[in-house]
Amino acid sequence: MNAASLSQIDRARVYVATVPGAISGAGGHNATFAVACKLVEFGLAANEAWPLLLEFNQRCQPQWSERELHHKLEDAFRRARPRSGFASRTSRSRFVSTPKAKIDPQTALENFLRGFKCDELDLWEASPIRPPDDWTKDAACIVAMLYEANELINVVTNYQLDEEGKARPDGIGVTLPRNEMISRLARGGFQSEAGGWLRMNPLDGCDVTDANVTAFRFALIECDHAPLELQLSLLAKLPLPIAVILTSGGRSVHAWVRVDAATLDEYRHDVSWMLALLARFGVDDKNKNPSRMSRLPGVARSIGAAGDGHQRLLYLNPQPAQKAIL
Repeated sequence: MNAASLSQIDRARVYVATVPGAISGAGGHNATFAVACKLVEFGLAANEAWPLLLEFNQRCQPQWSERELHHKLEDAFRRARPRSGFASRTSRSRFVSTPKAKIDPQTALENFLRGFKCDELDLWEASPIRPPDDWTKDAACIVAMLYEANELINVVTNYQLDEEGKARPDGIGVTLPRNEMISRLARGGFQSEAGGWLRMNPLDGCDVTDANVTAFRFALIECDHAPLELQLSLLAKLPLPIAVILTSGGRSVHAWVRVDAATLDEYRHDVSWMLALLARFGVDDKNKNPSRMSRLPGVARSIGAAGDGHQRLLYLNPQPAQKAIL
């Protein structure tokens, strides 16, 4: 998801893919016109915007005729100004539209998915790197496949309980070179009643803040406001370069999106844009910092556990493409 590697069309396609289809009688005209105007704002020409508008139309209920869509796109070019530059993605719209009615995240997910379903087995079968048969080796597999030998990886198992009884990671944890971390993980060297956490991006070994991150490689997508099946289906359908999907052992699934930003500012900008697009689905918008932790696969939690509490790897792709998994 590096800014240098994403064309305006790619960025527009990601935006379109996150917008639920328009529904007749529920602001469908305004919703469709808003998408057309947004495509113009991305700086697309008419022949570039048209196929993306057709993709959006596939999710509309009922679908617009091509004549109606042509009219909306032509009107959008008359009323919306195209903007240049990657930074335009988070700017405010320059056209006036009727405010949309807010819907709850689960309804937004269902509208977007339109009956598409995906479960853990589907993701496991689609995974380019199959997770180990022994789920306790999942973390060792991730570290071996996603990091270089000279990179330092951080794991945290200490925790504090907040006022709601939820376990929060505490302290700086353990930071080790990749190969040493693989050996310790393979021996089952990390465990607590709260499970454990893994920082997605490598560190310099001095501390665990954003300033200590040495490669801005991954960003976290997490959503616990919908059933697990809907979360899995969303992650499988989004056209994002997802490298890892794992269960948290609780109510949510974690996905690591490959970002490969060049700087801290670029990382924050790109990730903020992505999370803003996904906010309608209840995705946590606080995961903007590169020192963010994800759940550590290969361990089990008892605090806040759902089912067996296993934190398991479901999908692993070291070189993900800018497209949906399924």
